[in-house]
Amino acid sequence: MAEGFSDLRQLLRIKQKNTADSDYQDKRFMSGPFYWSQYRTIEEEIALLDLIKTGIKQKRLFDDAQCTKIEHKIDRVVERAEKGKYKPCTVDRAPLRNKYFFGEGYTYGSQLARKGPGMERLYRPGQVDPIPSWVTRLVINPLVRMGIIPEGFINSAVINDYRPGGCIVSHIDPVHIFDRPIVSVSFMSDSLLSFGCKFTFKPIRVSKPIFCLPLERGCVTLLRRVMD
Repeated sequence: MAEGFSDLRQLLRIKQKNTADSDYQDKRFMSGPFYWSQYRTIEEEIALLDLIKTGIKQKRLFDDAQCTKIEHKIDRVVERAEKGKYKPCTVDRAPLRNKYFFGEGYTYGSQLARKGPGMERLYRPGQVDPIPSWVTRLVINPLVRMGIIPEGFINSAVINDYRPGGCIVSHIDPVHIFDRPIVSVSFMSDSLLSFGCKFTFKPIRVSKPIFCLPLERGCVTLLRRVMD
């Protein structure tokens, strides 16, 4: 609970008042069930928060020494990519963010010929590089040993490398990809995963999130689909 607030309803009322007083009242930020809105009741906001949290599990698994070792390996991936050592579909470059696909890769967003839910496509077998042995040894095997995932569960590993100021812009992932669930581990620094905010480029604006999930360095996060 945030400092100074003993009751979640009190915190939500303050957030709603601040939202109403801000420039973020633009209606572009008021559509969709996961966007903060002054028109929902306090009870509806609490129910939505509970729904989000139900699908999240976290565990601190990697200590500082383990993180440092893995981070050196990640730096090596970046160096190899800059030298053109990977297949073209392995590396996806964007301003302030590079993505590296291993095992399986997929098209998304502006890459899609036909946009919309369900239009995402896997690359054909062999178009991306296999999962590096160090990922299996240093990341996947510890997850298996701790019982977080079963052996053989992972067939795709994706590294998101953010530059200072970089982030994932607001988006809605296809619901079915959370059935497995999605497993992520944070390295290099702490960060946040924000739910229920909307982002625009021109002008650059972002609405206030419904919920911010801390992603600490070395922390494993599982995101699973929740049936509402």
